[in-house]
This record gives sequence, C-alpha cells and structure tokens, in this order.
Amino acid sequence: MTVGLNLSSTSNLADMSAIVIASAIANVEPAGPAAALVHQVPIPQGAKQVNLPFWGRQTATALTEGIAIPEPQQSNVNVVNLTATEHGILTFVSDRLQRQNNENVLAQVGVMQGNAVGRLRDKDVIDLWGSVGTDIGGAGDNNNLEDIAGAIAFLQTDNDANYGPAPGTPNIVIHPEQLRRLAQASIPLSSGAVGSTLPPGGISEDIVKSYWRGNDPIMGCPIYVDGNIERNSTTGDAIGCAFVDMAFSLAQATEIDSNDDDDIRLRGTEIVTVAEWGEHENVDKWAVTLTGAADVMT
Repeated sequence: MTVGLNLSSTSNLADMSAIVIASAIANVEPAGPAAALVHQVPIPQGAKQVNLPFWGRQTATALTEGIAIPEPQQSNVNVVNLTATEHGILTFVSDRLQRQNNENVLAQVGVMQGNAVGRLRDKDVIDLWGSVGTDIGGAGDNNNLEDIAGAIAFLQTDNDANYGPAPGTPNIVIHPEQLRRLAQASIPLSSGAVGSTLPPGGISEDIVKSYWRGNDPIMGCPIYVDGNIERNSTTGDAIGCAFVDMAFSLAQATEIDSNDDDDIRLRGTEIVTVAEWGEHENVDKWAVTLTGAADVMT
C-alpha cells in the first residue's frame, strides 16, 4: 500500500487543515556547489554510456644532426567509462489534504523533492573525495592559509608523469566551520562584532568581512562553502577538497524531473521526482583533500 501525506497519520498535517496558513516556510537546503564545479558530461538519449578519453603525455628528446630520431612513441590514452543510474523520491498526497489547505501542496512537495534529489547528487560527488590519495591538514587542527597554499601548490606541481599538473584554476570546497576557522586563523575573531577591528587592507580583511559568503578567492582560487559536507560526529572534523573540474566527472542522462499522477483508488496524487547521473574520479593528482576541525563555535 502506498503511504504518504494525509491528514490522520503524518507529522502534524492535521493542524494545517484546522487553520488558514498565511504562507508556507520550506526548510532551507544547505549550499551544495560541489556537483556544479566538476566536469559535466551529458549522456544523450539512446546512449548507454559516454567514454571520456584522457590522453597521456609524450616526451620529446634532443636530436643530433644526421642521426635518426629514436623509436616512435606510443600515444597513450586512458578511457573513462561514464554511466548513469536513476535516483528519485515518491510522495503521496491525499485529495482531502489538498482540499483543506490554502497552500499548493503539490507544488511545495515538488520543490522539496527537487531539493532532496539535488542534495543527494551533491553528496555523491563529495563521496568521491574519499578516494583522493593526497590530504593536507589534520584531524583536530584548524585549516589555515598555509593549508590552502599547500593545496594549490600541490595541484600546480608536476605530480603525475602521465597527465602533468592540474589544468586550470582550482576550486576549493570546504565545510562552513572549516571556512570560519580559516578566517579565525587569518585574524583572531572576538566574541563581539566580527570585523570591528581589522588591519588596513590585505587578505585578512577581505576574508573576515565576507567569509560567510563562501565564495572568496584566496591566491586566485575561489573558496566555496558546502553545507552537505558531513562533520565527523566523533572527532568533529570535516574533509573538504581542492580540485580542478577535470579531476572528477558527473555524467547526467536526465536533469531533475518531477511528475504527478492521480490515484483514484487511494484518492490522492503520487508525486515522483527522478534524475539519472553517475560520478567518477578521473585523475587522482588533480585533487587534494583538506582535513580540518569543524566543531561548532562555543
């Protein structure tokens, strides 16, 4: 039997029918930029997968006049196979609930379902960070500018013989408390008004005045806050990541799509939101994780 939203059995929805609601207040989804910052690969209709080739390096050598060029080099290519799987959510809304509410319940449920699927997609990308082989920072330590500089330097260094330094400008995605502690490491924050006394100019002033926005460049690299990064419930640490977009791929066969269908027998409407995607780590040395304390400020 399909279960879902009705008047008699679901978390205070009966209270919604007893009074006139001025306007609904939806829960706020945490910022989730990780999925938008990785390489996007569409899977066209009718295709099972998309193959993404990564061409390896070749090596040139010095030549001597009159001497033949050495043996020809092979062109090495690593092909990443990208596939997608379905992800979705179903909610049942009774006709009675719809009739006795001034809110457009179906529309609100559709919005919340879209948020839920988007959150899952972002977390799937974040889960890829667990396979990254290089980590900067440490459990229980506040991340600081030295960590950020170290991550950027690592990505710009020739660490991979096959693919070379990470191409392009890295993005840095960290937990909100990691960013707060990064700002605190730049200049001590008092318990009073943040930024009440600031040094004249410099990176510290910029960070402290606007660190809460979560998109402030340091050393030319944007820093984003992602509220979907989980904090370790035991240690209080969180793991962010510095990476270029090509370090990871997100293959999408369909965008988030919602549909509803009347159920005459159950006297209600079923709302389904589905998206189809798959995620993959492409080049390990084009990403570095940032481990740091993320305890709540007390």
